[in-house]
Amino acid sequence: MKIPDTNVQRERWLSRPLCRRYAAVAFGTISKLPVNGRTSENRTIYWAFGSLINGESEILGAWSLGAESAIATMVFGDLHNRGVEFLRCGLGNLADVEAAFLATFRMAALYPSIEQTFAAAIDAVKPSHRVPMSSLLRAAIGDPDAGPTTVSLPGTSSEELRQKYPQILQQWGEAVAGFQPLLALPEPYRQLVRSVDQTAIGMQERLTRSILRHGPFIDSAAAFDFVVDALMRADLRLQRDAEAGPLARGALVSRSGRFASASGGAVGTPAMA
Repeated sequence: MKIPDTNVQRERWLSRPLCRRYAAVAFGTISKLPVNGRTSENRTIYWAFGSLINGESEILGAWSLGAESAIATMVFGDLHNRGVEFLRCGLGNLADVEAAFLATFRMAALYPSIEQTFAAAIDAVKPSHRVPMSSLLRAAIGDPDAGPTTVSLPGTSSEELRQKYPQILQQWGEAVAGFQPLLALPEPYRQLVRSVDQTAIGMQERLTRSILRHGPFIDSAAAFDFVVDALMRADLRLQRDAEAGPLARGALVSRSGRFASASGGAVGTPAMA
């Protein structure tokens, strides 16, 4: 039996044609990869997750870059060359390359990622304080599941958290001002964009944990191959979930004989093996 060539599979996946129009695309980054017993500072892996207006989603690709200036051609240019003509909303902390993004996708808007900013803020908080701090930060952007704006843990109050993390709270307050154009999007489009943002950060976190479990790579190429393989598996799960959705809804029959609705949507958070 012929063993599939993994390199060929990666190349096909990375160069496959994409849809013409995406409602939202989130751009994630992975840097400081463990390579050959040290931390690689000169390579960054960018990857993108996109959704159509109907909620169907896929991972669009991955790119290994040695300089931020290469984003315009390596990332935005590659997406355009593979068929993406219209991108309504880009998500990511990419303010430094906004001009290149808008030059490639002229009808688009670029918004900061709420979830990427939130993850960076929480990462700087002591683990035992992350739950109450999460409530404070989420409440500032009006998330319905944020919880109370005043929190209390044994030995910790909201005021104590504000005194302990004044810089984080100040930076978050400044970031919230930049979130307002995104939060002002009309429903249900805003909900779709937030869902893409949340799904992408979930993938990012799983991918980061997979890299940590793997340990140091031989070189940057091996690290990139590992990331691509993980993204390919996640993309396959997205496709399977999308295909299984209608079947699952059709199989849900209540005791009365009527079809019951299924919760959830096309945008999900597949696990990274």
